[in-house]
Order: sequence, then structure tokens, then C-alpha cells
Amino acid sequence: MNYIKLLEDGYKEVSSRTGCPPKSRLEYLGDYIFEFTTYDEEMASLFACKAVEVCHAITEGKTFEYIENDDNHRWFLIMCNIGFFRDRIDWGTSIRGAFWNFDIKFQSSGLYNGAVQLHEEIKFTREKWETFMRAIVTFASVDSK
Repeated sequence: MNYIKLLEDGYKEVSSRTGCPPKSRLEYLGDYIFEFTTYDEEMASLFACKAVEVCHAITEGKTFEYIENDDNHRWFLIMCNIGFFRDRIDWGTSIRGAFWNFDIKFQSSGLYNGAVQLHEEIKFTREKWETFMRAIVTFASVDSK
């Protein structure tokens, strides 16, 4: 499955809607992937930026490096206690070493294959979830350039 394409197509489709479409990739991720409820473009983007950082740290096994910075440590703890993460991570004896679960389910109203919205739940192995997380990091990095 081409996760970058699902994200790109989803962003394109929801951005073309009338009403309150996302104005950036980060806002799209915040609203449709991480499912933050802010009604605030700036806060949705900030939350998504921090969520992407935490996804990257967990996926690459660099949580201890990430939390060396006090601000990152706070955001890491906040994110790990939010539904998107809380239901998909494990940590053995310390949350600082969080890792993704083996079997993960995910459903979003913001994923599209072309103009076709994906309604069904996607079941991931840990490896496929990590590939999806890397796609999210790559997708989000376009806003950073």
C-alpha cells in the first residue's frame, strides 16, 4: 500500500471542500490522522508537529534521545497519553522507551485512494505501521521546507 499517496490524496480531497478545509499538511494531519479537536489552525498544526516528532522518535527507536530536551519530554508524555498513541504503544517497564504495538488498527475519514474515501479499518503489523509512520513524517516534512 502506498501510504504517501493515501495521505497526498486525502489532503487534496479534504482541502478542496468548502467550509473549513485544512490550510496546511500539518493541520490536515492534526485533524484527520491524529484526530485532535481544536478548531484552531495554529494549534492543530502545533499539535500535529509534535505528534509527528513523537511518531518519528518511537518509530526510529530514539525516544531517549528525543526526551533529553525538557520541552520534548513534556510533549512526549502529553502525546503518549492521547488516544492516537495511547492505544497503539507499549513500553514494558518505562514509557520513556515506548514502542509500537504488534497489531494496530486504524481508521480515518481523511484517507483517500484517488477521489475514493477509504472507509474501512486498516489492520497493520508493527512493520507496516512503522512504514505508515515514516510516510507521515515524510508527508509532514513538506510543510517544513
